[in-house]
Amino acid sequence: MKKDKEMKDNLNETASTEPKTKAPKKAKVKTSKKKSKMPEGYIGRPKPMRTKTFEFHKPTAKFYIGLVFFLLLAGFITYLAIRLINVSKITDAFIKAYQFDADNTPETFTIENDKLKMVMDTRTTQFTILQKDTEHVWYSNPPELQNDPIALTKEKNNMMSTLLVGYSTENGVSNTYDTYTYSIKRDFFEVDKKNNVISVNYTASTMEREYKYPLAIYAEEFEEYLEQLSTGDQNVLTRRCYREIDIDRLKPSDNKEELLRKYPGLEDDNLYLIFDPLNQYLKEQCESIFAKIDYSDEDYLRHHELYQEKSEKSEPAFNITVNYKLDGNKLIVDIPFDDILYKHAYPLVQLSVLPYFGAAGLEDEGFMFVPEGGGSIINFNNGKTRQNGYYADVYGWDWASDRKAVIKETRVAYPVFGESFGDSSFIAIMENGSEYAGVTAEISGKLGSYNYVRADYKMIHGEQFEVSQRNTSAQYAYEANLPEGERITQVYAFVNSPSYVDMAKEYRNYLFGNQKKVANKETPLAVEIVGAVDKVQQVLGMPKNKPYKLTSYTDAGKIINQIEDLGISNVRYKLSGFINGGIRQKMLKKVKYIKALGGKNHFNKMLDSVEETSAKVYLDASTQFSYRSTLNDGFFRYRDPARFASDEVCELQEYSPVWYGKLDSMDSYYLLRPYNIDRAADVLAKEALGNNLAGISYRENGYQLSADYNDSVGKTTSRAKAREQQVARMKEAKDNGLSVMINAGNAYAVKDADIITNLTMHGNSYAIIDRHIPFYEIALHGYKDYTGSPVNLGYENDQIILESAECGAGLYFVFMNEKEKALQETSYTEYYAACFDTWKDKLNDIYKRYDKELGVIKNSLIVDHAFISDDVTVTTYDNGYKVYVNFGYVDCNVVPGLKIPARQYKVQKVED
Repeated sequence: MKKDKEMKDNLNETASTEPKTKAPKKAKVKTSKKKSKMPEGYIGRPKPMRTKTFEFHKPTAKFYIGLVFFLLLAGFITYLAIRLINVSKITDAFIKAYQFDADNTPETFTIENDKLKMVMDTRTTQFTILQKDTEHVWYSNPPELQNDPIALTKEKNNMMSTLLVGYSTENGVSNTYDTYTYSIKRDFFEVDKKNNVISVNYTASTMEREYKYPLAIYAEEFEEYLEQLSTGDQNVLTRRCYREIDIDRLKPSDNKEELLRKYPGLEDDNLYLIFDPLNQYLKEQCESIFAKIDYSDEDYLRHHELYQEKSEKSEPAFNITVNYKLDGNKLIVDIPFDDILYKHAYPLVQLSVLPYFGAAGLEDEGFMFVPEGGGSIINFNNGKTRQNGYYADVYGWDWASDRKAVIKETRVAYPVFGESFGDSSFIAIMENGSEYAGVTAEISGKLGSYNYVRADYKMIHGEQFEVSQRNTSAQYAYEANLPEGERITQVYAFVNSPSYVDMAKEYRNYLFGNQKKVANKETPLAVEIVGAVDKVQQVLGMPKNKPYKLTSYTDAGKIINQIEDLGISNVRYKLSGFINGGIRQKMLKKVKYIKALGGKNHFNKMLDSVEETSAKVYLDASTQFSYRSTLNDGFFRYRDPARFASDEVCELQEYSPVWYGKLDSMDSYYLLRPYNIDRAADVLAKEALGNNLAGISYRENGYQLSADYNDSVGKTTSRAKAREQQVARMKEAKDNGLSVMINAGNAYAVKDADIITNLTMHGNSYAIIDRHIPFYEIALHGYKDYTGSPVNLGYENDQIILESAECGAGLYFVFMNEKEKALQETSYTEYYAACFDTWKDKLNDIYKRYDKELGVIKNSLIVDHAFISDDVTVTTYDNGYKVYVNFGYVDCNVVPGLKIPARQYKVQKVED
């Protein structure tokens, strides 16, 4: 206080000695009333604090740019925080070590009905299926595989297994556990039977049995458990299993600082630690004691994380439950995802279910059926051991998974495979989980002496990513978990016939049941009219990528009217590339008509010009992809695309047909996230309704199916969920009175589609395949209209027509108004044969002959199909007509008086 008084006196004295001059008014400043804070002992006049008057100005462009940058940065930081929170929440589930109880489990479990009888050997979980009508016995695993002279030990172990479990490390190294080696031989499984359902719980692992009791627990919680136990059980735990640690009463060997570092809660409460090592019988007794008080998996994991006494070696481990039941002539195999557990350091990436069911040996005669194209046959023991085995993805590639190169697309449209030998056959339908499946088939003579076909399921999806250019080691990111509530369900339908036609009829019954058949007046004909493509054009002397006219809206109306004038009616017209920039379409947030084609006004006039015709007009659009879209189109790169499992946006590129890698020289495009796909489908339907169109054409929905692995809160969408969304939009369009056109015809979409274009007939001619058959078309014909690929764009026009005649398909053409030279300096060489003026007369001749001859079978069911020779087929319909097709280059005399010319088809009525 004294020092403060002295300083105040000094200040007053100093102030009195200064000259008193009056400052000008404009130099006068306002002083703050706040006291200045000066260092202790400071003597001198404090500098008065000034209050600055601010003048507000209109924000500049720099201000807005800075604000946008700030908001983007804040959003990015928030996103990273969410990602980190999500990652921190990933914890390993408790992997149960199931134990086979031989003393209390019967040697076999049996379930049966009037069609089938299933007997499972509980010691191996292998089983047989007796097909009662034919007395044929199907084996889950080859019964004599130990005598296989070719198979090595690992392959024999695979053939003795009912599951093959593929996993990966966090560094992308893959391996496979077979359930025979890693579960059955170790007695790590349980078998049970309840209500005619046989359930098998597998633990596939090399780990030692993990017992469920707390390894470390604080005294307060431990005593609560003890209160629920008998005195004897309490004594076992406190005297023989656990050591109590009191921080104030430690042993000489204890390190107090180390204990407090590991267990900071010791300052407030005592700790119980499990004795290590603990005898085997005490582990079992301890687990049984805690089981009495319902000690949960969650409690175990919580206490396991608390335990810090040793670093346990992490081993791959998996829990998988398989349920079997019978339903008529069907065996249903069900694997719930919610019952699959694994360690996140070893993600489950693939699961093969009953990989050797029905495997045929060297002496067996018959074939494997695979869903390549319309269907394909691989004969048992066909000797093609130098050829690659068969594999194809159900519904094609998931575009939310990156690929470095593409040699050939391997896709199938329907989730079915099967086998036939003796007097019986089966088809296996992937009822649930088909979105993740691929079909594998292999012949004998390679890895073993057996022929087999199976489904392999991609489970946890992962992606390699680059951390930095300096880091050369592979880094992988994986999905956090399997989709909740989903499952794998395989339905094995047994057929009392070895015929692939009867197998296809079984699938037809499965698909359509009692659904109403079609009632066409003419053979289905679809015509696609191409509006605009993108092309680099000069704008004020500068190159710019703009929509380029191939068919204006006015010209499209003229084409429709000219086809009507030819006497061809009820044509379905697909208006492709008519909106949002053309074929490579911008994101469909709203419909924008193309000025180069005439704009909205000319589009309306075109519709008016065809109103009196029989034409059915479908507006086509891309709903899943975005090309050359900007903020002006409502597209934001970091918000609107789907994401890979690595969290990178799904920016896609075309692949070279020469060297198969990505074409960096071409513009990239984006796979949209499911929300935007849903919205685009809704925008398309509303536009069609607003213009009173007959229907809508989905360019990708029903053809391409992709997930979104964005693991931000609530955004991850599995492939199965994406399928459900596609189906829901189709049903909604149908309910609103719109007809639906799709491409390729994925099985989940056919029920709600009215016509399918670009349905693959013969598929890829892989060397291992022996014959193509119209399996899918047998199932579809009479219930759905479908066409093959465009006749005028095919490498051989007559080949497409012949395949269509064999399969009972309609015809499909693609036209544009401009001449071929308009496509110069574009990337659209596929349309070089699409000029309408060139094809007008050919369309008239081809279709009228086709409709005249095959129109009699347009609404009929296919009841038989056969090969008269390698090049000649005959398809029989339920109205008594047969269609002969000669794919060869020489004439064929089928029967006396019936000759099928080379590369031609003939229709004949079967005489009673």
